[in-house]
Amino acid sequence: MSYNTHQKDLIISLIQSKKTDFSVKELYQELLARGEEIGQTTVYRIVDSLTEAGQLRKTLGGDGSARFQFLESCERSGHCYLKCEGCGKIEHVDCDDLCNLMNHIKKQHEFAINETNIVINGICRSCCGQ
Repeated sequence: MSYNTHQKDLIISLIQSKKTDFSVKELYQELLARGEEIGQTTVYRIVDSLTEAGQLRKTLGGDGSARFQFLESCERSGHCYLKCEGCGKIEHVDCDDLCNLMNHIKKQHEFAINETNIVINGICRSCCGQ
C-alpha cells in the first residue's frame, strides 16, 4: 500500500465517521490532533477528488465557506437536506411526506425533479432559540 493510498484511506475513514457536515480545515485539524502527519494540500486534493466522484456533497455554510458531507451510496440518488441559514448546519432528511410531495409533483404537475440536490433553507431549532 502506498503512502498516498494510506492517507486517502485514513481521510475516507474519518469522513465516513462524521455525522454532520465539515470543512476541509476542520478535517485537517482533526487529523493533526490524532497525530497524523499529512499536508493540508493533500487533504484538499483528496476532498476535491471525492467530491468530483460524487462521494461528498459540497455546500456553502452560513459564513459562505465550503462545507462537505459524506453521501452513503443510497443517498447519492435521491434525498433532501435542510440547511440552516443561521449556523450553516446541514441535515439529511428521510421523510415519507417529502417523498409523497415529490411523487405528487412528478405525477400531477408533470415535472421531473432533480432529486440529487434538494436543499430546503430555513432556520434550525437551535438558531430559533427553542
